[in-house]
Amino acid sequence: MKQSEARALILQQWDDWILTQAIDPGGPTGKDSLRFFYELQDDASPLLDFQSRGQDKWRIIHGWLLGAERLSDHWMMPSPRIIPTRKPRSARGKSGAKT
Repeated sequence: MKQSEARALILQQWDDWILTQAIDPGGPTGKDSLRFFYELQDDASPLLDFQSRGQDKWRIIHGWLLGAERLSDHWMMPSPRIIPTRKPRSARGKSGAKT
């Protein structure tokens, strides 16, 4: 199954599934999308038989749900990578010998 086909079917399945769940007042979260994914896995759902091109299928589905504004948070988004802009003082120009 192509991703475009799977996406439409999974969003439809999500809409049906979410109606049967006890959801926080703020709306469904990433945690709910993970539970949804695990239930699809446990049921050996054919909806998971889409081409993932080596990517994690849960991340793909989570992205679809976020993109379709079916979730109220971004709790699983990776944190930005922090790259130091300069060397720490202890590493600058010291050869290790005391003068």
